[in-house]
Amino acid sequence: MTFVVWILIVSAGLLAFVVLYNLANVNISERIRELATIKVLGFYDKEVYDYVGRETVILTIIGIILGLIAGFYLTMYITKTCELDIMMFDTRIQIGTYIYSAGLTILFTIIVNIATYFSLKKIDMIESLKSIE
Repeated sequence: MTFVVWILIVSAGLLAFVVLYNLANVNISERIRELATIKVLGFYDKEVYDYVGRETVILTIIGIILGLIAGFYLTMYITKTCELDIMMFDTRIQIGTYIYSAGLTILFTIIVNIATYFSLKKIDMIESLKSIE
């Protein structure tokens, strides 16, 4: 059973990383003209990165708060639904579990922000502004 739990934890972590990375890439590709305009106006790469990174961090914090609340109630529902007369689950969740999940989400966000920094540096200002919508 422990092995299955570890497989689920690793799979959930990989899924979280992939979702965060795809959301960051979509965000950058959808706003490439805006970001190129900001760079043309004289903002440095670090300032553009801070602009996009700050937005990602704020959304991550909101997601962590909502995810912890919804996860608590979903876990309670699932454990109560799956209980049998011969098998009962412990419904107490340790505070460390919440800290680990929030910490891993923050770690994945930091890794994704570092990866998107290089994507932001590659934005060609002239080509981005020449493109027709």
